[in-house]
Amino acid sequence: MGKRIGRKRLYSLNKLGQKSANAAGPGIADAIVASTVRREGHKIITEIVVDLGTSKATIKAKNDDGDAIGVENGGAAYLTQLTPAVNGHIVFAEMACLEVPNTLADIDLLTADEGTFAYDGDVAGGGNSVALVTAGGNWTLGGVDHHATTLGTNQDLATDDQYLYLASGTTTAATFTQGKYVITLEGYAVPDDK
Repeated sequence: MGKRIGRKRLYSLNKLGQKSANAAGPGIADAIVASTVRREGHKIITEIVVDLGTSKATIKAKNDDGDAIGVENGGAAYLTQLTPAVNGHIVFAEMACLEVPNTLADIDLLTADEGTFAYDGDVAGGGNSVALVTAGGNWTLGGVDHHATTLGTNQDLATDDQYLYLASGTTTAATFTQGKYVITLEGYAVPDDK
């Protein structure tokens, strides 16, 4: 017989999730506070917490709409790679602002086929780029925006094996000293054959 786990312990373990198997690129890794993946049946929930004002690195945005946010000369600035094996097939994406950035507050969440975009790289112009969350203006404290599919349309957001980026939503340059976000992605695992 296996070891029994108490209800409180099981709850705390489930709440923690597990570290994401797909790490962030070196150009933004210092801004990642946490990256977890947890399962609820076939639903897979990925949460990424980002602190743009981290003391570990200087995170910047160039004055070009759709360009990657990251460390200047820091390398690829993707938050994670979205794979069906780890994240499922993504059907919902949400971004919440927990601390308003000090300068540039118009930040978008994009994906692209390439995992090579560094600070100032044109993510929006990348191959098969998908805009998951487009702020359309400045974030406010507690602001939440999401991308969800609607019935009658393709339910999969076409993010399989794509890289996730934060990108400038305007033509204002910035050096961040504050700005915190939680990104939540929901996907579904394909059930095993019966």
